[in-house]
Amino acid sequence: MKPFWISIGVKLLIEFWFLFIRAKIIVPPETEKLLAEKRGFILAGFHNQIMSLTYHCSKYLGKKRKIKLTPLVSQSKDGEMIYQTFLRFQMYSERGSTSKGGAAAFRALLKRIKDGWVPIFTPDGPRGPLYKVQPGVISLAAATGLPIVHFFSVFDRAYQTRSWDKMRLPKFGAKQWIEYSQPFYVPRKLSEEELEETIGRLEREMMQQVDRLETLVTSKT
Repeated sequence: MKPFWISIGVKLLIEFWFLFIRAKIIVPPETEKLLAEKRGFILAGFHNQIMSLTYHCSKYLGKKRKIKLTPLVSQSKDGEMIYQTFLRFQMYSERGSTSKGGAAAFRALLKRIKDGWVPIFTPDGPRGPLYKVQPGVISLAAATGLPIVHFFSVFDRAYQTRSWDKMRLPKFGAKQWIEYSQPFYVPRKLSEEELEETIGRLEREMMQQVDRLETLVTSKT
């Protein structure tokens, strides 16, 4: 079955399932200002958040906040499925990754940013390792001067898949917590050493967010 038709089924399933998910959204004041401007930042979320945050991005960021979103999606077969699904949710992706098509996608994202779009990165995708940040998102932030806002979500009840990214799918009627970070600023010019240092700093901040939300959901259950 072609990805186009599968993506329609995936969209209908996600929309139905997430109607019964109760979400609490945590946004720091400085990040709220960026969301209100509807542009001028880069979103980053780990690969295992794709299913968890697709509905949120479409309904909250896209429809409610009127932010134009352009995810970066790999050119793999799995990427085509994700690309088609994002289209069903009115998110128009650029195709490329660290392993294939990255330079062309980078140029396309620069153009989209100039036109007021907000790019979304999965910094440990498309193949991992899990929670290991790749340089692409830092390079784009350095080239544009835009801050990175990373977000993560957890559920009080969820299934965990056996995929490399350990993706979690909410059980019916679960509660979801979604947290946005403070803006993460990157210098415009970075040496190789500074690039590695900045990657490490972003990775630590993102992991602190993961740990914080995991602790939160544990205390609620």
